[in-house]
Amino acid sequence: MRLGQKIADLRKKNNLSQEGLAEKMNVSRQAVSKWESEQSIPDIEKIVNLSELFGVTTDYLLKSGEPSFEFKNEDINDKDKLPVLSDELVRKYLTASRKNAKFRALAIALIIFGLACICFTRALRYSLDTKYFLEKYGDRLTSIVSTIGYILFIITIAIAVGLFVYSIMNVREFKQLKKQNFDVREEKKKLEATTKTFHKNNDNYLVLASILAVLSIIGPIMESTSLLSGIEPLITRGISLSIFSVALYFFNFYLFQRNYLSTLIKHKKHLPIKLHRLFVYGSWIYVFCVLGIFYITTRLPYGLYIPFFNPTLFVYLSITVYCLFTYFFIKEKAE
Repeated sequence: MRLGQKIADLRKKNNLSQEGLAEKMNVSRQAVSKWESEQSIPDIEKIVNLSELFGVTTDYLLKSGEPSFEFKNEDINDKDKLPVLSDELVRKYLTASRKNAKFRALAIALIIFGLACICFTRALRYSLDTKYFLEKYGDRLTSIVSTIGYILFIITIAIAVGLFVYSIMNVREFKQLKKQNFDVREEKKKLEATTKTFHKNNDNYLVLASILAVLSIIGPIMESTSLLSGIEPLITRGISLSIFSVALYFFNFYLFQRNYLSTLIKHKKHLPIKLHRLFVYGSWIYVFCVLGIFYITTRLPYGLYIPFFNPTLFVYLSITVYCLFTYFFIKEKAE
């Protein structure tokens, strides 16, 4: 038996998760994962600490071969056993987390819907910008309509911020669950039916979010092919943003619920530190490049317009590419 297998075996016999062992050894969970998969080996100081923690010799850890002992349940003191979460606490946490998932998903959706409100009010303003209305009301009415659009946007942002802050306050009492060590195997057994029910009831949200996200691109595509004119592009943008906000709601509702459930079963994947930094820095560079291209192309003189290039459609496609890349990158590289 090699070192990585021994560490994994001793950890499981001591009812420790990878997160629990990482906390005791003052390392990251990724480091423990790499020890067990033999992608790296702990330094001599960590090997000594492991031998003291598990009550074995350093020779046993370093030498190859099968263990000459077997842990028995009675060998583990009651005080060393990890606690099991009460059913009442788990029930309260899951109820609060589902409520929180709705609040946070709605907060993100409202931000996008606020942009849709601006598009709709701008379309209304241009529709009122006719000779009849200008003669009767002047420019005052169109200015009022435009102002209403921005006010609606600010209101949606304020509601979104309020929902997000409330969601944080709503789970304050469960904050320690993320740091607390408990018997993960017991929790997985208890939550096996809950996990199956979660996927049965919520996997459809991912399908619906994907369909709506694709439908939201139809408007920009029609706009890029010059099929729309006048106020029609503004209306289609508003409709597209509205559909996209609903897609974001369903997607984030699923994602947040899954994240909360993962806290109880300690089933989370993380990128290694170097890849995490690369992903974060790369994301910021990507965002600035997309915004820079959008800004430049929307302010080009008329004679310099790029044929068949629509800045709005470019942003939609950039977001889609980023989401797909993020999903597959994390799926392949996370540990």
